Amino acid sequence: MVDSADNILNFQRPPYSAKNPGAAALDLVYQAAELIGDVDNYAAEKQARAANLAKQAIEKLKIADDRVRSAESVRLTAEAEIKELSDRLREAEKVMEQMASRMAATEAQLSTAEQRAGTAELRANEAEDALKRIEEAIRTQILEKIPSDSRRADRAA
Repeated sequence: MVDSADNILNFQRPPYSAKNPGAAALDLVYQAAELIGDVDNYAAEKQARAANLAKQAIEKLKIADDRVRSAESVRLTAEAEIKELSDRLREAEKVMEQMASRMAATEAQLSTAEQRAGTAELRANEAEDALKRIEEAIRTQILEKIPSDSRRADRAA
């Protein structure tokens, strides 16, 4: 018989074993059979518990694997989004560089145009001054030397 608390086998001899060795042998066979049954039951319980634990572990592993796959999917999606944003950022940087280059060229053109306008204004002022001097010269040099009679005739005509 197996004492499950201490896992100790107890082979006790019945008191009649000396009188009837056949009965004692038969009794030992029954005890051995009962012991084997107890050991089989104990082993079956342990095996069932081990199978149950293995089943639970497999289920937990499946859940963990699903979570890992889900996390991997999320990671891949995030990486794709990061790459897309990075590409967009590079494009935006290129556009900004082009705009900065265009602005610099436009500013250079504006500066050149302002210089030309200043030069043109200076020339216009010089031309206006020259025209005023010519008019003054015509008045003082030519018109004053024309006799007054011909000027009257010109005015009358």
